[in-house]
Amino acid sequence: MTWFSWALLTAILWGLGPIFAKLGLTKSDPFAALLIRSMGVFAALVVWGLATSRLSTFREVEPRTWALLIAEGLAASVFGHFAYYNALKLGRISSVVPITTSYPLLAMLLAVLLLGDRLTLGRGLGGALIVLGVLLIQRF
Repeated sequence: MTWFSWALLTAILWGLGPIFAKLGLTKSDPFAALLIRSMGVFAALVVWGLATSRLSTFREVEPRTWALLIAEGLAASVFGHFAYYNALKLGRISSVVPITTSYPLLAMLLAVLLLGDRLTLGRGLGGALIVLGVLLIQRF
């Protein structure tokens, strides 16, 4: 598969995710829902790792990498998804998803400030369009 095929598959799967989450949240607490989701993800990854013999790659990961990936998991998967599930439970998918998926704008700004990425005219314009798009979706 090409990078574009993978990206398109990602968009399709991430488009389905909020539908499943919203339906699952109708009769559950966001914390319970997140825990159930996380257990499912963990189980799937263990089975996948066993089936593809990838579990052995754990030995190759350096401690700093472990710390950074755990921090990413806590920020995005635990606290971020908890906030996302609360927003989905209380709001409409068509309102929640555009706001939550504007995270590339924040990631871009943080990469410029913390990692020294260059902010080009195109990236700045793209960021402005993200904000404009979210505002338009929320208003109309």
